[in-house]
Amino acid sequence: MKFKFAAQEGDTMTYLNVFKFFEENNKSRSVCKEHLLNYDVLCQADRILQRLKSFYKRYGKDLSSTDDDTKIRKCLLSGLFVNAAYYHHTGVYKTFRDNFDLSVHPSSVLVSERPKYVIFNEVLGSSQTI
Repeated sequence: MKFKFAAQEGDTMTYLNVFKFFEENNKSRSVCKEHLLNYDVLCQADRILQRLKSFYKRYGKDLSSTDDDTKIRKCLLSGLFVNAAYYHHTGVYKTFRDNFDLSVHPSSVLVSERPKYVIFNEVLGSSQTI
């Protein structure tokens, strides 16, 4: 089922596709079960989104939505610029900030790709040697 929602731009855009699907299907528990999606986690993400919307409303800020992937990716990059890395000729990604070696997680939609640049959400420890 993962490939149904996969985005070539990476895991964060894939997660966004999953969340959009959840919303488009009226946050249905049965649809989540049918597509092997974690209903509780998606409900938690929805609660966080609603809370963020209420903060924006309370402080009189405009909140807009877009389906423009380029705008979304620019927003992600501006927020996660310290988590940017480039593909190094040695076969690993290196962070711009600390030149730290990283590998793509085997469950990532990017595992078979080698994009020139990536942004990452988390770093996991591994006994795997690079």
